[in-house]
Amino acid sequence: MRFRRKAKRSPIINLVSLIDILCIVLIFFVVTSTFKRDEPQIKLDLPKSTEAKTVEQATPEIITVTEDEKVYLGEKPVDPDDLGKLLKAKKDAEPGAKFALKASKKAPFEIVVKVMDAVKFAGIDALPTYTAEKDGSDSGAAATGAQP
Repeated sequence: MRFRRKAKRSPIINLVSLIDILCIVLIFFVVTSTFKRDEPQIKLDLPKSTEAKTVEQATPEIITVTEDEKVYLGEKPVDPDDLGKLLKAKKDAEPGAKFALKASKKAPFEIVVKVMDAVKFAGIDALPTYTAEKDGSDSGAAATGAQP
């Protein structure tokens, strides 16, 4: 008895369903990812506070003061003497703009005072400051109501 051999078919992988699954996974990752705001990649040693509370509000423009006397507005380095004019221009362009101060605990007090003078010159009423939380993390607990 002789059996007939069937012609061998090459296996077929249906790519359409695989592409659909890939698109769904891609959409899932895009929707669930969080986008962080650009900040200068500077290591700051923030002062610790036992009374500061985390404040949930619109993310403010960060004014960063480093221990080597450099000042950044957002991620751009700024001359402390020109900071007041820049803040005033930003405040005039966008009246609802918020600003916050993130200064290293080893930053010279003279530079911090220059920044606070620039904030007052720009007409900004309150300047929250970032501190490290009790556990030592710099997750950015902002103290509210700090007056320049």
